[in-house]
Amino acid sequence: MRASSVFDGPVPAGWIYAADVRAKMLVCALASLMSIAVSNLEGQLVLVGASLLYALTLRRVGALLIAYALVALMTLMAVFCVWIMSFFLPKLMESLTFSGLIVPFLRILTMVHVVLPLALSSRIQAMLNALQSLRLPFWIYLPTAVVFRFLPTFWHDITQISESLRLRGYRITPWSLTRHPLLGMRLLFTPLLFRSLRSSEDLGIAAELKGLGYGGQITPYRSPVWKRSDTLLVAAAVLAAAAALTCQIFLGGGSAMP
Repeated sequence: MRASSVFDGPVPAGWIYAADVRAKMLVCALASLMSIAVSNLEGQLVLVGASLLYALTLRRVGALLIAYALVALMTLMAVFCVWIMSFFLPKLMESLTFSGLIVPFLRILTMVHVVLPLALSSRIQAMLNALQSLRLPFWIYLPTAVVFRFLPTFWHDITQISESLRLRGYRITPWSLTRHPLLGMRLLFTPLLFRSLRSSEDLGIAAELKGLGYGGQITPYRSPVWKRSDTLLVAAAVLAAAAALTCQIFLGGGSAMP
């Protein structure tokens, strides 16, 4: 069993790792609300830029690049589908603008920028304590914490499987997966499936050992302390949200291209 933390090994240096989980949850909630409320390109760019500065404090450039690659893949797939639809629905495609196509993916980037710091810099026990302090039902706060815990666990599983395949002489690339999908499924996706099932079993056992779900009040080993840096973090998030709303009010939600 691994340690009950979202990151492995010693706690890295940086204020984001010492920030209160409740502050990072407030940033995520505010970002999700603003992503829905703001619909023009300028406002979304403000949210993406501010959230990117927040994500860079994590000092995990590799994780950001992987997330960008996934978002870029989704964008290319969407553009390809729109291109195919243009042959069958030409009138519908005439009303589609660049802003209307790119804004949904900017919303995804904003959420990636705020979820990754929460998932990769917070201990799972601190998440459970913060969610339980909100008086949420057990069946809500435990799956939420497990979802955040799954992100670094999944990345760790991919790293281990890739290293084992490299030792055996296999090199998994997007081109090799395209040419040999069955081989890629046998070498990569099947081990990932079984390791994910094992991780879910480990998380369930860890929850039972901690007494979760038995109706008793859990006393945290360390009580969370709200610091001045947490207040500044929430204040900066509110300022970024206000700037995005200003762009939405004065520029409108239509086509924002110059």
